[in-house]
Amino acid sequence: MKNLIISAIGSDHTGIVSKLSGIINTHGGNIEESRMTILGADFVVIMLVSLDEKWKESLLVTLQSIKELVINTKNTTSKSLMKGDRCNIELNGADNEGIINVLANYLAEKSMNIHDMDTHVSNAPITGTPLFNLKAIIEIPQNYDIMEMKTDLNKIGKKLGVEINVYHL
Repeated sequence: MKNLIISAIGSDHTGIVSKLSGIINTHGGNIEESRMTILGADFVVIMLVSLDEKWKESLLVTLQSIKELVINTKNTTSKSLMKGDRCNIELNGADNEGIINVLANYLAEKSMNIHDMDTHVSNAPITGTPLFNLKAIIEIPQNYDIMEMKTDLNKIGKKLGVEINVYHL
């Protein structure tokens, strides 16, 4: 079995998931993981698909025939297990530029890998002030001092005017 990442972007309308999953299914593919969302007025999906090598070329040709979507594919290998511990990070507070960049730079400097991240902006209940919300799962090196990370992220949160919480999984 081959593993393939498929990403697709296009104007949101009913039936996109049905069409994509139907094409993958008729080519003997199995959607192992996926993320789907609407960003702005567009629908965005990314999938990890496994399929027999003999169906790959036919699947790629059929996917490219969907003119209303921009589709990209990439071969990948099967999932490797995480080597370190995992933590959840939750960040909430005033929306301002650079929050993701500051957090991502800190994590990279400490050799921590972002496994999954979800962000969105919501409005504060009374004032309507834009609030930035982030949830992430990260992989930390084995034997890393989680209390040190919590202290560092607390300092970063204060500078950014946000609250950052870390939960060990």
